[in-house]
Amino acid sequence: MDDASDFDRDVDNAMRMFERAHVGSATPLTPVRPSRVMLVLDGSDQDDASIASAVHLREVYNTETLVLDAREHSGDANESGQPPAAPSSNELATQAASRISGARSITRPPGESFEAILQSLKVHDVNLLIVPCPFGRSFVKIGADSVGTVVDVLLSRCSVPFLVIRHPDQPLPQCVGRVSVLVGSECDVENRAAAWAFGLAQPGGKVSLNLVVEREHFENVRTILESVDPDKEFDVEMLTDVLTRTHQNLHAAMSKTAGELGVEYALIPQPGEIAPPHPLSDTHKQLLVLPLEVDDRFTQGFVIDRIRRSPHPVLVVSGHVKADA
Repeated sequence: MDDASDFDRDVDNAMRMFERAHVGSATPLTPVRPSRVMLVLDGSDQDDASIASAVHLREVYNTETLVLDAREHSGDANESGQPPAAPSSNELATQAASRISGARSITRPPGESFEAILQSLKVHDVNLLIVPCPFGRSFVKIGADSVGTVVDVLLSRCSVPFLVIRHPDQPLPQCVGRVSVLVGSECDVENRAAAWAFGLAQPGGKVSLNLVVEREHFENVRTILESVDPDKEFDVEMLTDVLTRTHQNLHAAMSKTAGELGVEYALIPQPGEIAPPHPLSDTHKQLLVLPLEVDDRFTQGFVIDRIRRSPHPVLVVSGHVKADA
C-alpha cells in the first residue's frame, strides 16, 4: 500500500511538472543585447577566443569593453593567511584592450580571482561578463570535464549574465549562427534567457528551444503515458506534445520573435544524453544559453553539467541578475 502511495505521489508530481500550462496570446520578446562588457583574462589559451568574442560584440553592437586581468600571483601570498595581491603589472589587460576598439583596461582589486571579478562588477556597471573556463587552465589540456572554482562561484554570486568561453576554436563570432536555449525544468528567467539568445543570434541564423529531459524525468513521463494507456506504444511525439504544452507561452513567444527578426526557430524536446553540448568530436559551432534559478538545486546541477561537458561558449542568465535596461 505504501509503495503504491509513493508511486501515485511520484506520478502526480511528475504530471504537475510536465503539464503546467500558461494560457495567453503570444507576445514577441524584446531581444536583449550587450552594451557594456567586462572581459576577464586568465593568461590561458582561452584568452584569444575571449578577445575575439569582445571584438565581435564591439563590431556588431558598438559595446564598450572593460578588460580585467584577474590572474593571481603564484608566490607565497596565501601562506600568511592574507588574500593574494593583484598582479603588479596590467600589461596583459592593456595589450588586450589595444586589440578591441573602444576598450580600456581596469585595475585588478586584491583577492582571489573570483573576488577580483565580483568586486569589479560592483564598481563598474556592465551588462555582460566574459570569462574563460576553466579559469587559469588550458581547456585543450584539461578537456571538457572541468568547470573550476571561479565559474562555480560566479554561478552563485554573479550579478550579470556571463559568457563562459571554453574551447579556443569556438569564439563567439563563429557560434552565433546557431543559438540553443537549453531548459531542463521550468525556470523564472526562461524568457530573459530567450531574449538574450535572440539578441546575440546573427541575422538569418537559427535559434532553438531545447526542452531537455534527463533520463530520470524521461522515464517518469514514459511511465505516466504508458500507465494511462498500456496498449499504446510510447512515442517521442507524445512527449513533444506534453513538453510543448508545458512551455507553450515561451515557445509561442520565441516563434513569433523569430518571425519578426527573420531567423529560423525550432522547438526540440530531447533526452539529456543527446541534447547539446555535443561530443568534442563534433566540430560544428554553436552558442548555448542556459537560464539559471540559483536556489534551485536541479537547475544549478543541470547548468553545471552542461558547462562541464561543453566545448561551446555558454551564456548563463541567472535569476538573481540585475534587471535588464
